[in-house]
Amino acid sequence: MIAKVKKKKQIVSSLKTALPLLIALGMLSSCLNDQDMNNEITPIAYVSFYHGSTQSDELAIRVDNNSYPRHYTPFKFGTYIDYGNFYTGDRNFSFSNSGTANSLLDTVITLKASQAYSVFLADEEDLFLPIVVEDKLTDPGAGKALIRLVHLSPNTSEVNLVIGNADTPVFEGSSFLEVTDYKVVTSGGAVIKLNDAETGETLVTTAETTIQPGRIYTYVVRGHRDNTSGSANNLGIQVIRNYPNY
Repeated sequence: MIAKVKKKKQIVSSLKTALPLLIALGMLSSCLNDQDMNNEITPIAYVSFYHGSTQSDELAIRVDNNSYPRHYTPFKFGTYIDYGNFYTGDRNFSFSNSGTANSLLDTVITLKASQAYSVFLADEEDLFLPIVVEDKLTDPGAGKALIRLVHLSPNTSEVNLVIGNADTPVFEGSSFLEVTDYKVVTSGGAVIKLNDAETGETLVTTAETTIQPGRIYTYVVRGHRDNTSGSANNLGIQVIRNYPNY
C-alpha cells in the first residue's frame, strides 16, 4: 500500500557529542546535486538517507527540484544512501514514489556548514515521517567503536538492544521514532539481540557480527512485528556503517 500523507510531520533530533571528523567528511566522494562547485571554498553540509517506510514503494528524492543522487540509485525499503555534499541554508527536500509526480512529503531542512545529517524515513498508519538528525561524533578510542539505535518499527513497543550475553543492554527502552545518542562499545564478534523492554522477550537475534575498532555504526530496527505479509517487511535489525572513510 502506498502511504497517503494526511499531514507532513518532521522530527528533528540533535545528538550531543563532539564532531572531530570534518577532514574525513571532506573525503567523501558521493555524487550529489550540489557538486558543481567552483574553485572558491564553498560552505557545505553532509546528508545521508535511509528508507525505513514499509508503506511506500521505491522513492525518488528531489532537492530544490533537482534529482538526487544525480546518478540513479534505487531507493527502496532498507536502502541506505551514504553522506554526500550539499550547499548550506534552507533546502527543500521532496520525496515521491519513483515515476510519479505527486509528492508524498515536502520538508525544508536548514543545513549548516560542516554539519553532518542523517534523514530516516518512516511511517505510522497513514503518515509518512522524516526524522532529521544532526550527527555529532567522537573518536571511540583504541579497541572501541561507536553505535546508536534507530527505532523505525511502527508496531513494535519499546525495545532493549543487547550485545552478546551482557547483563545490561547497551540501549534500554528505545521507543518508536527514537534515535539514540552514540555509545562507545568494545570491538569484537558478538550476537546482537533485540528484546521487548517490558516482557524481556527476544524479538530478533542476529548472526554473529564483528564490531570493528574505530568504526561508527547505526543499528536500525525496521519492519513489522508479527508480520504476515511477507518476509521482506519482517521485524529485523539492519546495520549501517557510517563515515566509511573514517
